Formats: sequence, C-alpha cells, structure tokens
Amino acid sequence: MKILVADDSAMMRHVLVESLKQWDYEIVATENGAEAWQRFQQEHFPLVLSDWMMPEMDGLELVTRIRASQSAEYTYIILLTAKSEKEDLVHAMEAGADDFLIKPCDSEELRVRVREGERIIRLEQSLAEQNRQLRETQAALVQSEKLAGLGQLAAGMAHEINNPISIVSNNLAVLRREVAGLMELLEKYRSLGDALAASRPDLVGELEQLDEDGDWEWVQENLPHLFESSTDGLKRVRDIVKNLRDFARLDEAELDQVDINASLRSTREVLAHKMQAGQVTVKLSLQDDLPLLVCHPAKIHQVLYNLLLNGIQASESGGRVEARTSAGDDGTITVEVQDHGSGIDAEHLPRIFDPFFTTQPVGGGTGMGLAISYGIVRDHGGTIDVKSEKGRGSTFRVTLPPRPQPE
Repeated sequence: MKILVADDSAMMRHVLVESLKQWDYEIVATENGAEAWQRFQQEHFPLVLSDWMMPEMDGLELVTRIRASQSAEYTYIILLTAKSEKEDLVHAMEAGADDFLIKPCDSEELRVRVREGERIIRLEQSLAEQNRQLRETQAALVQSEKLAGLGQLAAGMAHEINNPISIVSNNLAVLRREVAGLMELLEKYRSLGDALAASRPDLVGELEQLDEDGDWEWVQENLPHLFESSTDGLKRVRDIVKNLRDFARLDEAELDQVDINASLRSTREVLAHKMQAGQVTVKLSLQDDLPLLVCHPAKIHQVLYNLLLNGIQASESGGRVEARTSAGDDGTITVEVQDHGSGIDAEHLPRIFDPFFTTQPVGGGTGMGLAISYGIVRDHGGTIDVKSEKGRGSTFRVTLPPRPQPE
C-alpha cells in the first residue's frame, strides 16, 4: 500500500520512512503540507501520515483539503501531534482525521495504528465494490422489468394493430382491382363520344364538364403510384408490427444446433453491400472448435445481423468492425462486436435497448434492432451489454448458455 508522509522535521521523516519501509509499505515523503497536497492531487494515496504543525500549510488544513476533494476512493488520515489536550484532538477528528499519534511516537504503536488504517481501507474498498455490484444488479433488474412490461405492451399492440392492417390491406387490394375496371370502363365511354354527340347532344356538354372537373387525366396518370405508395406504407406498418411481435416473444420454432462462427461468416456476406456502400471492413476473429449452440437459429441470426449492421452504420468511411467469438468452460458462448465509430452518449446508454429509441435521423431506422436483440438473448437465458465511449466506438457483448434456459 502507498503512504504519503508529510513532516517538516528531517529526522522525524527519516524515522517514519524507515519504519514504514521495513513493514513493506511504499512511501512518498514530503517536507510540508503544501508539498503533500500537491502530490495528493497528482496520485491517489490510501493512507496519509501528517504532522500537525508545519510551515506553509499545517496538517489540519491538509486534512480539510483532502476531505473536500471528493476523491472517488477513501483516504485514511493519521495526524502526528505533540498536542495532548482533549479539545485539540476533538477538533482534529472533526476536521476529518481518522486517527492521531502523540509525538514522539512509539514504533510498535505506529505499526498498530497503520495496520488498523490498512484494515479500514480494505473494508472501505470492499464496501465500495459491493455497492458498485449492487448498483449494476439494480440497473439490470430495472432494465429487465422495464423491457418485460414493454414486451407485454408490444404483444398487445401487435395483435390489435394487425387486425385493422389486414382489413385495410384487403380493401386496398379490392379497390385497386375494381378501380382498374372503372378506368377501363371510362375509356370505353370516351370512345363513344362521337356517337353520343350525334344521338344525345344535350348530354355532351355535361359529360365534358364532369370530365374536366374530375381531372381524370391526372387521376389516371397518378392512381397507380398512389396505390403503390399506400401498399408500401402498409408494408412498413406490418414490418413494425412484426418487430413488436419479435420483441415480445420468440416464435414457436424448433430448437436446433447452430455453428455461431458459420453464422457470423454468412451474416457478413449478407451485409456485403452495406460494407461496400459505407467502405467499412468487418474482421472476424473466431475461436477454433467453438461448440455448437442449441437455440432458435433464425432469432440468433437476427441478433448477429443487428449487431453487425449497427457496427457498420456507426463506422465512418474506411472504418473497421471486429467480431470475436469465444467459449467458456461451462459451455457458454460469447460474441463481441466492436466498432471504432462515434460511440454512444452516456445519457443514451440506459435507453439503447428500449423499443423505438434511435439516435439516427428521422426515417433512418425504426429503433427496434437492439430491442429485439435484447428480447431474443433474454429469452435464450443469455445476457447482452454494451461498453461505449464517445468518440472511441462501442463494444456489444452477447453471452449465451449452451441451450435456452427453462423459465
């Protein structure tokens, strides 16, 4: 453990340093509080041993500054002092000192006090690590519960939206067929214009006026495009509904064995046109003899496709995406997809697996790719997480058990 020593007495510094070194501590010695504070700002010291009375900056001010620094890691502070009055010692402890030693200090007492400080530091570090793990677990549980609720909502929405879409699609198909017949009938009537003018001249003017008011030339020219765009719009809604269903649950497909390495190779081939358009290369680093994975193949292929596509889209021209596979001793398979693109803002990270959340421009994506991937991996009993740094890219990590876990 590294200890910062601050004492203006050269002899006392020497005694402290030599004593602490023989107990296998790493020591940085300073001549006063100002120098000690400067060193503390440059690197972290778990334990500080400081004299109280020093020129430029005394030990009490050093303690106050260390406590006010809001360091992420705790620092244990022992004050060395010739003062023995109760009020002075209480004042030092209230300022933030953890312990004190009366000068001249006994070597054995120094060893015991430092050992006690080290024990408390270890406890603080252990507590901080446990708190970190608890926060991560809580965040994972919140995300899982949130997405479970969204999955139920998505399933209901998909069912309710599908019915009116089917009605509109069928009606549109019928309307398209019947309108084509009406347009053909209109052309036949137009061909009878001369004969009608001879037999019923009183109707000719009225029919010409109706023809002009209806702007049938424009209708006849643009109607096919209107039907086409309406059909495309309904197809897009159907795709969104399908994505909602995929996010909500897995299809009732049979389980099968899949070679993840082969799946990554084929997925890269499928995305070749995207790679070429964006001038991005995808490098595969695949573990040999990777065990086969029992899964729903189409769904796992979809996860790999979404992750590789995201990496390609996040990369700049000339960029590179790396996909890696590995297997654990327990048979779990891990897939990592890393890009070196723009990265993800820290404020967006908690939301990237939410349905319809996307950082792409409007119309650039539905925001369902990662949400669907999360649901698929979750339903297989695996985990998916991301590490990202703004301006330095992102790494998605998927871990899957040898076969889907029973609910």
